[in-house]
Amino acid sequence: MATRVAVVTGAASGMGRLAAERLTKAGWAVAAVDLPGPQLDSAAAETGAHAFRCDVRDDDQVAAAARGVVAAFGGIDRLVNAAGIAVAGHVEDLPQDAFERSISVNYLGTVRWVKAVLPAMRSRGAGELILFASLAGWMPTPAMGAYTATKFAVVGFAETLAMELDGSGIRVRCVCPGAVQTPMLDDIMSRGMPERLKRLSQVAAPGEIIDAIEVSLVRRNAGIYVFPGLPVKVLWRARRLSPQLLGRVIRRLSAVNSDG
Repeated sequence: MATRVAVVTGAASGMGRLAAERLTKAGWAVAAVDLPGPQLDSAAAETGAHAFRCDVRDDDQVAAAARGVVAAFGGIDRLVNAAGIAVAGHVEDLPQDAFERSISVNYLGTVRWVKAVLPAMRSRGAGELILFASLAGWMPTPAMGAYTATKFAVVGFAETLAMELDGSGIRVRCVCPGAVQTPMLDDIMSRGMPERLKRLSQVAAPGEIIDAIEVSLVRRNAGIYVFPGLPVKVLWRARRLSPQLLGRVIRRLSAVNSDG
């Protein structure tokens, strides 16, 4: 059986690094994609992945990296698009470039990589596109507008993509976790996210998210969305059934800046 090939973006840390590690241990050839620097080099060396230096905001770099992966390994079977940045702050307080950076990394970075790997997957008639959105892509919260907007965009993009790829052999998963214990969460908390709001979905370990993705990929008729953990599923259903009530709860929690 030929070695399967995965591209993992955001592989230098957090969810991306763990995804790269899990896949290499499972026998995949993994292209670990992130900004150039010692963090990527260390992650690649420690996980057994192959480092590909790339800024997901740059069309040419993404296209070149995808070509490099195909040249090195002969194809691409899975994309794990975990690259992302957290931008926190009230809309009126954030500079315009904060919104543009968030869009370029979190949303357009996803689009760039999907478009870059699709030809290789089309040629094989199979593939897996694992796109990281967030519970924030369904449930807006104050002071997270720049981030939330990009995750809403990823949700809509993933659903459209799944429709367009129906029957192609290429599967789409849109991963929508709540709070996950990663450096990104630490950064958001340092910017003043209320502790009670973080607890709303319970903080998950990165491994729980990876496990949920793999379960979804082997389950028949799983659908495109991956909501890891019962609290996240409950919040998603609450948002769909009673958005006004959930909105009031979120506003109340957001107004509390301590554990008291």
